[in-house]
Amino acid sequence: MKPIYCFLFFFILAVSFSQQKNTVIEDDYETLKDKIRLYFNASTDRSLAYAEQMAKSSNYEHLAFANGAISCLLQKKSEVKKSDEKYKKAIAYLDKMPDSKDKKRVTADVYNYKGLTEWYRGNYSAALKKFQEGIEVSAQIKDVKQIIKFKSNIALINESVGNYQLSIKNSKELLYFIGKNEGLYTKDELLNRKSSLYLGLGSAYESFFVDKGKMEILDTAAYYYKKTIQYSELFPYNLGSAKLSLGNVFNWKGDYKNAEKTYYDVATLLAKIDSGDLGVAYYNLGDINLTTKKYKKALYFYKKSDSVALLKNMNQYIYFKSNCYQAKIYNILKMPELAHKHSKIYLDRLDEYESKLREERLKVNYKQGADDLTAEMLSIDKKYKKDLVLNRVLNIFYIIILSGIGFFLIRDKRNKIELKER
Repeated sequence: MKPIYCFLFFFILAVSFSQQKNTVIEDDYETLKDKIRLYFNASTDRSLAYAEQMAKSSNYEHLAFANGAISCLLQKKSEVKKSDEKYKKAIAYLDKMPDSKDKKRVTADVYNYKGLTEWYRGNYSAALKKFQEGIEVSAQIKDVKQIIKFKSNIALINESVGNYQLSIKNSKELLYFIGKNEGLYTKDELLNRKSSLYLGLGSAYESFFVDKGKMEILDTAAYYYKKTIQYSELFPYNLGSAKLSLGNVFNWKGDYKNAEKTYYDVATLLAKIDSGDLGVAYYNLGDINLTTKKYKKALYFYKKSDSVALLKNMNQYIYFKSNCYQAKIYNILKMPELAHKHSKIYLDRLDEYESKLREERLKVNYKQGADDLTAEMLSIDKKYKKDLVLNRVLNIFYIIILSGIGFFLIRDKRNKIELKER
């Protein structure tokens, strides 16, 4: 074969292969998106593998979505620098896309991942900002499902900063809307959305119970956790979280036997899906054993909880609470050096955590308050303009009526005078 023919043969082969590759990616784009989302909570590594597969595409839309997802997934693995780099890439690919409905749709996806990234970092005000920007973009293309997703995440933020009643109110409104518009979703999408909202409601009610201490609030939390389980057969993360939280309900009510059994079962489930909530299950087992004065067993589970928290850089609140109880146990066991070591970890982390939470709560409440106030002012302005127009019309109407009455009175008086003169 002559050299020129060899060159042409390999060139055509390479182009054909490239086109085939991109065609496969194009065909699989929606499938890959679904898999990234499906395993996002259940298995970070598996979700990341699908996102990296999508990132092999040469399509800017695919690359923007893939890098946005990878950025968030890397944050879950505590790789902050790499996470930021991937987000910048996602934005760069968005900038290369022509303005279109598809660009707005994928922009909303990237903003959602960035919001979640900031939420994982505890930067709740930054997360709120991204979710609000996402709502604005989604509203431009009337993407109702994406708006609901953003509003669900905002409810999550409100719970995180202690706005439990607002979180509950928002989640219930979303459930009501979804119930009236089920046709917007596929069967699996509907199950997933309801499962997540029920889980969020249960969590918000449980947090509200801890704040207020009223048992009826705890019963409501249990109701929503049970509803979550009904809708979570396909979603192991939600299933595990709901069962773990039901264990908390047993624990709060003093049913330690059922609480411990539930925590063991959930720990087995969460270990299979490599969930960060495994650390929470271990912490809760430590709590049960501390309450029942099985101190060495409690220490064993608290240390396992710490290992998961440090490995995954998740559940920092659980981490310093664990150290608080370890200090307490070592004090009971008359081991002052270890008691001091763990109490110092607790006190150092507590001050840092509470300071940041106070700051974030103020920022979130100011941002939401400012938005609500702006909406209220616009509503008042609109109402005022309508009222002003109505008042002007009524005033003119009253003037016409009064003028008419005056005219008839004067005419009637003149007629009477004329009659008298006759």
